[in-house]
Amino acid sequence: MKSDGFELSLTTKNIKTQDFEWNTTFLYSHQHNEVKNLKSQTRVIDLIRSNGFALEGYPVRALFSIPFEKLNNEGIPQFRVGNDEVTISDINFQEYADLSWLKYEGSTDPTDYGSLENVFKYKGFRLTAFIVYSFGNKVRLDPVFSNVYNDLVATPREFNNRWSSGGEEDITSVPVIPSRRQNFVYGESNLNIAYNAYNYSSERVAKGDFIRMKEISLDYTFPKEWIAPIGLQNVNLKLQATNLFLIYADKKLNGNDPEFFNTGGVASPMPRQFTFTVRLGF
Repeated sequence: MKSDGFELSLTTKNIKTQDFEWNTTFLYSHQHNEVKNLKSQTRVIDLIRSNGFALEGYPVRALFSIPFEKLNNEGIPQFRVGNDEVTISDINFQEYADLSWLKYEGSTDPTDYGSLENVFKYKGFRLTAFIVYSFGNKVRLDPVFSNVYNDLVATPREFNNRWSSGGEEDITSVPVIPSRRQNFVYGESNLNIAYNAYNYSSERVAKGDFIRMKEISLDYTFPKEWIAPIGLQNVNLKLQATNLFLIYADKKLNGNDPEFFNTGGVASPMPRQFTFTVRLGF
């Protein structure tokens, strides 16, 4: 495997007066890797899984997808596979001889990431705003679609846009909830393949890019002449808020946090934290 990258750090003093100061620190990192020689057989099922897989000529955690074509006139998903064939269920997840028909989405690892910090100082006050960002990776959306559901299944928001009547295959890509008749006509095993393929299709991939307001803090250091009469050397009050909100994320994530996607679903995101700190020096 060949890997390369670089880091850039830039600090500027934007304004500096007797009472006011504004400093900015910008960090940027870029990384790239490519598998140059691989002595193993790679299957379709390996390349489409959520955490990526190695294939010669691609990043070490490359993500591939089954190319989604469109829904048919009954809302069943269709795919374009080898020999440019459009099919519902003629897909071999164990195939390894011909992988050329799979769609390369990108790396599951970010290629560009960093942070931006602004610090404002006015007399005893200090305000810090810290933003982190990450770009260049793709994430597999949750595999929530199936040809059979029951009353215990918690359906996601995408189901609001599902196919429900003829003609909607031209305005939506969310498949129908199959009826018993459809499972019988198409064959339950065939629809199982179709909906499993849809979960790992090009339609179920989103950008992992995000910009996050990581931290905002405000602190105040009391003047020494105020605290010296009571026997203190320094007093500092600090209010800090962490993991406040996402400034940007792909709308296709439907509000899920791209930073905490993991295999098969979404991990619990880090909660917002609010901290008040008092420091006394004697």
